[in-house]
Amino acid sequence: MKTKVLLAALISMLLFSTSSFAQIDFSLIRYQPEVDFGYSIGAGNWKSDRINIQTIHGVQIDEYLFAGVGTGIDYHYDAEITYMPLFLNLKGFLPVWEKVSPFVSLDMGYGICLSENGESGFTISPAIGVKLFNHFKFQFGYNSQKMSNRGVSINLGAVQFKVGYFF
Repeated sequence: MKTKVLLAALISMLLFSTSSFAQIDFSLIRYQPEVDFGYSIGAGNWKSDRINIQTIHGVQIDEYLFAGVGTGIDYHYDAEITYMPLFLNLKGFLPVWEKVSPFVSLDMGYGICLSENGESGFTISPAIGVKLFNHFKFQFGYNSQKMSNRGVSINLGAVQFKVGYFF
């Protein structure tokens, strides 16, 4: 229930971050790639720390809203399992100064297991962060990947810390 409420709140914030979609200046829309490096501390049913490398490609719609798609590698080094997440990413920015923009972010997609001893499943990652000097990003969030192994549901949850670069 908490996940559904959090998801609804994040989507609402992202969708209504501008006063009106009719007022969007489409000349401001631009391609915006980014790369993230992170570390995740395992939580949930199966506590497994991991290293994250991701890239996201999308469009900065205006100074408040970003939408894109991403992929990457999540390597669980203690279990030697590798996942490749494929996800949609939405970010809502609140530019407070010219060089500082706090944001909320939501990744939703599917984590594909690339190892023999794991299962693929739905993944969601809400996060908060700050964009500095229009290029650098620091982010804190939670990643939840659901998977089912022989009828048993497992949560590969983790608290994430990421640094990134907007090109």
